[in-house]
Amino acid sequence: MANPEVEIFWPSSLPSTPALEGQDLLLGAGVTSTCMLRPTRRGANDVVLVLVTGAVLEPFLSTLFQRLADESHKGLKAFVDRLLRGGPEAEQTPEGVVVESASGGQVTFTADLPDQAYEKAVLLDACGDRWIWDPRRAMWTPA
Repeated sequence: MANPEVEIFWPSSLPSTPALEGQDLLLGAGVTSTCMLRPTRRGANDVVLVLVTGAVLEPFLSTLFQRLADESHKGLKAFVDRLLRGGPEAEQTPEGVVVESASGGQVTFTADLPDQAYEKAVLLDACGDRWIWDPRRAMWTPA
């Protein structure tokens, strides 16, 4: 498998420290990553977009985040938490993190997700669909 590459598109309206820390986390695990500020558009939510390119096999979240921790769901949670927590100077934090695979699958993470959501996310075959967590059913569902 070729090494995945990750691009983090960070809302320019938010302090960039969490984005740079997320990038450092990936770089420390040997994942090529870049971080770019995304201009704020009127009416746009402060959502972080993470694009994963390269030959990443499905389920792509497991393939990518097993590099960050022994258990891939813990690596995924650490990465998302790093992006969502904001820094000490942050009055605002992102509303969510959308991770998109090269196949077009998107998985949306928010700050309030239980550990079970991360455990199930790394097993998700997200090809071409947009997925959100359904807390009532305790499962990922297409949006």
